[in-house]
Amino acid sequence: MTPESYPQPENLRRGIAVSGVVQGVGFRPFVYKLALEEALSGFIGNDTDGVTIEIEGAVGRVETFLARLCTEAPPLARIDTILVREMPLAGDTAFRIVASEVLGRVATGIPADAATCADCLRELLDPGDRRWRYPFLNCTNCGPRFTITRRIPYDRPQTSMAVFPMCAACQREYDDPMNRRFHAQPNACWDCGPRVWLVAANGSPIAAAEPVQETIDRLLAGEVMAIKGIGGFHLSVDATNEAAVTRLRQRKRRYGKPLAVMVRELDAAREFCNLSEEEAALLQTAARPIVLARAHPGAAIAPSVAPGIPWLGIFLPYAPLQHLLFADSRVKALVMTSANLTEEPIAIDNDEAFQRLGAIADAFLMHDREILQRCDDSVAAQVDGAPQLIRRARGFVPLAVRLPMDAPPMLSVGGHLKNVFALARGPFAYQSQHLGDLENPASLDFFEESLGHLMRTFEIEPGIVVHDMHPGYMSTAWAKEWAAARGLPRIEVQHHHAHVAGCMAEHSVHGPAIGLSLDGTGYGVDGHVWGGEVLIARLDGFERFAHLEYVAMPGSAAAIREPWRMALAHLAAAGIDVEAPDVQSLLGAKQADARLLLRMIERGVNAPLTSSCGRLFDAAAALVLGRRVVDYEAQAAIELEGIAIDQPDGEQEAGYEIELREGDWNAREATRMSSAPLWRELLSDLRGGVSSARIAARFHAGVAVGFVRAAVLARKGTRIGQVALSGGCMHNRRLARLLRAQLEAAGFTVFQQAKVSPGDGGLSYGQAVVAAAMLSGATPSRDPHA
Repeated sequence: MTPESYPQPENLRRGIAVSGVVQGVGFRPFVYKLALEEALSGFIGNDTDGVTIEIEGAVGRVETFLARLCTEAPPLARIDTILVREMPLAGDTAFRIVASEVLGRVATGIPADAATCADCLRELLDPGDRRWRYPFLNCTNCGPRFTITRRIPYDRPQTSMAVFPMCAACQREYDDPMNRRFHAQPNACWDCGPRVWLVAANGSPIAAAEPVQETIDRLLAGEVMAIKGIGGFHLSVDATNEAAVTRLRQRKRRYGKPLAVMVRELDAAREFCNLSEEEAALLQTAARPIVLARAHPGAAIAPSVAPGIPWLGIFLPYAPLQHLLFADSRVKALVMTSANLTEEPIAIDNDEAFQRLGAIADAFLMHDREILQRCDDSVAAQVDGAPQLIRRARGFVPLAVRLPMDAPPMLSVGGHLKNVFALARGPFAYQSQHLGDLENPASLDFFEESLGHLMRTFEIEPGIVVHDMHPGYMSTAWAKEWAAARGLPRIEVQHHHAHVAGCMAEHSVHGPAIGLSLDGTGYGVDGHVWGGEVLIARLDGFERFAHLEYVAMPGSAAAIREPWRMALAHLAAAGIDVEAPDVQSLLGAKQADARLLLRMIERGVNAPLTSSCGRLFDAAAALVLGRRVVDYEAQAAIELEGIAIDQPDGEQEAGYEIELREGDWNAREATRMSSAPLWRELLSDLRGGVSSARIAARFHAGVAVGFVRAAVLARKGTRIGQVALSGGCMHNRRLARLLRAQLEAAGFTVFQQAKVSPGDGGLSYGQAVVAAAMLSGATPSRDPHA
C-alpha cells in the first residue's frame, strides 16, 4: 500500500467557548497562529462571554489544538473555563478573525494593566526603530488596559484611545494577525498617538524640545515633579536627595509614612535591597508591584524615604515613560508616590492635577491619553515564603477572584480603612482597586466613581448589599442609604468572620475551621471592639472560641493615634502602678494626663473595650520604642517588627506569657486570653536593661505562642485540625512566620491568603463569601456574648 492510499483522517468541527481574561491579551492572534500551524479552518471572535472559536480539520489536529490552547496561551491571558461542543462540518477553507459580537450580559474580564514587555522595551531604546523613545508604545503583551477601558468588549472604540485614529503604519500592524500588535487597542506611534509636554505649577507651558529630558534635569536639580502615568499622577523626586525628599514630605503632608522608590532594573534594586529570589521574581511580574524588601544598611537612599524601619518599598518601571526617565545614567533612584495630599484619591485629570497639586509640584509632565480609572500602584511582600498582597490595585484589578459557590448579583462594600468594594455574580467576585480610607467626601466620590465604572463594565446590577456591622463606618452608612434608595435587602457580616471566611474561600475550605483573626479594629456582635479573635468558622457563620481579654481604649480613636494611651490601659489592667515614676517615664506621660486617662477608664467615659491584637502591639511599641504618637496606621507595630528583624526565631521559647483563662466551651463560654503576665515580664526586661530588639522578639514570640495554645485548646473542644490566618496583623512577617511554624508543628493544616489581602483590603471579598454562603441556605453566626 502506498502512502497516497492510506485512509485519510476523518475531519470534524468543534465549537469552543473560552471565558476568563482572553480579550486584549493577544488571545485571538495566538489562536489564529495556532490554527494555521495545525492546518485548521474556522474562525475566532470576541463576545461578551470571552471568545468564541470554531475549528474544523483532521481529528488529531483538532485534539492537538485543544491541548495547546491551554498550555501555550499568551502570558497575560487567564482561562477560567473552556466549553467544547460538536458541530456539523461547514467546509471552511481558511481560518478567520471575525468582528466582536455584543450579545447579552458581560461575562468576560477586562485585563489588568501590564508592564512594558521585553520586545517593546527593545524598540523604545533602539535608535533605528520608528518608536524610538516614544512614551506610549505597547503591544498585545503589555500596556494599559483597565485604566483606559470604558466597557467590554475590549475594543479600541471602548477605550480612551478612541480619539487617536491610527496612522497607516499602525493600522497595518493592527490588522495583521501575524503581528504582535494585532488588535492591540492602545497601539500608537509618534505620528498618531498621545504626546507629552511640560507645564509649570502656575499652568504656563515650559518650552522644551525634549520634555522627558527636561524632567530628568529638574529631578536631578532637586525639584518635585508631578508625572502623569498609567493610573494617575506620581509625585517624584530624586530618592538620593534628602533635601528634595524632605521638601516633598512637607508639601504632601506625609511626614512619616514610607515612600516608594523606583529603580532602573533588577540589578539596581539589588544595590539598594537584599532581595531573595522570590522577591526578585515578584518585582519582575507583569503587575510590577511595589515590593517591601530589606534595605541594605548603607544604601544610598535618603534617610527620610523610609524612616524608622528596615524595609524599602521598591519597584521597577512598568511604563515606557518611566523607562525613559531611567535611560539617563545619572538617574539612580526616584521616589514615585501617589500624587495627592494625604488621605485624598490619586489625581488623574490634567486640570484636576493643577488644582490639587499646584502647591506641591514645581512642574508637571503631562500627556493627553485620558485615564478613565484611578489606580494606585499595588504593594506586595514575601511573607513566610509566599507572596502576599498588601494593596491590590494596578496589575491585579479587575481580575476576578473565584468564589466557592455561585452568588446572586451583589455588592459588598468593604470596611472603612483601606477600602475596596467587590461586585459578585455567579462564581466570581470582582474587587475594585484600592480606594484608600473613607475619611472625606473626596474618598467617597472615588468609591462611587469606581463602583459606577465596574457596574457598567461588567453589567452587574446588585440585588443585595453586604456591609460591615460597624455603625460608625462610612461604608456602612453609605450601604444602608444606597440599599434603601433602591429597595434592596442588606446583609451584615461581622468583620473578623469576613476576614477568616475570605481566607477559607481562597483555599476552597468550607469549614469548619479555626480562624485566627488578628487586626486593629472590628465591631463585635457584643458591641465591643474586637481584634484578637479565635473563631470556629464556617463560611456561613461562626462562634467565638477565645479572644484577648478586653482592655479599655481611653479616648477611643485617640488611643489609636497615641499608642501610649493603650500602654497605660494595658498596664493598668495588668495591675501595674502606672503612676510609678519609672512607668510614667516609659509612657512619656505627665502625671495629670495619666490620672485623667485612669479616671476615663474607671468611669467608662469615652473608653470603649477592645480585644484588639493591633492595639496590643501599639502598647508594646509605646513602651519599648517610646512611640507616643503615630503618623500613619500601624506605624508603631511596623517599627516594633522592624527592630526585631535580626533576632532569631528561636526566641519563641522565651516568649512573654499570655495566660489562657479557659471558658466552658460546652456552655459556649469563650476563653479569655490575659496579657497581664506578658506586661509584667516585659516591664521587668525593660527595667533590667534588656535590648529593645530582644524584648520586641520576645513579645512577638509570646503573642504567637498564646494564639497557638488557644488553637490547640479549640481543637481539643471541636476536633478541628485546620487553621485560617487572617487580619491586618498577618502583614507582620515575623508573627505570620511564627504562627504558621508553630501551628504546623502542633499538627495543624494552616491556610494563609495570597490572592487578596489578609487586611481590610480583602474584607469585601470575605463579605461576599459569607453572604453567598448564607443565601445558599446555611445558618447565621452565633456568639456566646450575643
